[in-house]
Amino acid sequence: MNSAIVVLNWNDWRNTIDCLESIYQNDGNFDVFLIDNGSNLQNILKILSWYRGQIISNRTFIKPGHKKRGEFVFMNHKNNIFDIKKNNRNLYIFRNKDNLGLTAGLNLAYNFLIRNNYNQILRIDNDFIIQKNYFKRISSAIKSKDIASASPKIMHAYIKKSVWFKGFKMRWSYLKFQRTMNLKKKRYFDNENLSKVVDTDVISGCCSIYKTNVLKKSGLGDEDFFYGPEDIELSYRLKKYGRLICDQKIKTFHKIGRSSVVANRLDRTFQSTYGFLILIKKIGTFSDKLIGYSYFILRGFLYFLIENDRNKKKGYKKALIKFFIKK
Repeated sequence: MNSAIVVLNWNDWRNTIDCLESIYQNDGNFDVFLIDNGSNLQNILKILSWYRGQIISNRTFIKPGHKKRGEFVFMNHKNNIFDIKKNNRNLYIFRNKDNLGLTAGLNLAYNFLIRNNYNQILRIDNDFIIQKNYFKRISSAIKSKDIASASPKIMHAYIKKSVWFKGFKMRWSYLKFQRTMNLKKKRYFDNENLSKVVDTDVISGCCSIYKTNVLKKSGLGDEDFFYGPEDIELSYRLKKYGRLICDQKIKTFHKIGRSSVVANRLDRTFQSTYGFLILIKKIGTFSDKLIGYSYFILRGFLYFLIENDRNKKKGYKKALIKFFIKK
């Protein structure tokens, strides 16, 4: 089985190194692909310092990138990637010249892996810590022919026994988006009832595994989403090719909110708001759009009346203007 783990980094070397350390505790046959989305040089050098004992040429690493969108920075003289060994495994570092956004950055890696005949792709966001047996167990979870993709049970890294994701069923209507729109959050706690393999309508994109042929058929991630609810939209398409499951017997730990601090509040509010408006447009019914758009407009008025955070106000206003006026 030819498998790849994809980790995306953008100016967040601390979490990225922690994530990579946990990945390399795993046994199994897999390659690791670190996609750097236009981080500053200081951030990149911090990550490279993790590879002490390796032969690294900084001059090679920081050569100017290609001007064309979608090309990786020229890392060495073979395959335009920087290839080193860690624990007898391959690690490939792709460095994009610019920040293409989460979805586009991942798609570049996915296309490379499809062309090079990888059978499975594991996406692990850089603010995750995975357990030592994660790779073997999650790979085994999608062996059945009728399964397209799987997520583990995702635990809050800092609240004991708190479950962030356990899979859930939802009708494709606006009222069922509430769990991902912060309208109503319900915290679950780990117990004997959360140790099953369950069908889910949404795969948690931040920690998931895909059969490469299914991901290719689905059309990869929708790059209209810079980041945000892209996993909900992708799940909507993946379900056409097989079951989506959450294996609650497999745990990972999410440093919730830690990686988002590298983006300012204005940008986070803008991307989140705009992302959900795009989501409703793409997969919502007529009633979803009527109720959903009305909700966001009303919420905008309330923001301007009661919200004290100026950057949050600006981000929300920017999203409404871009979606409803500057389409």
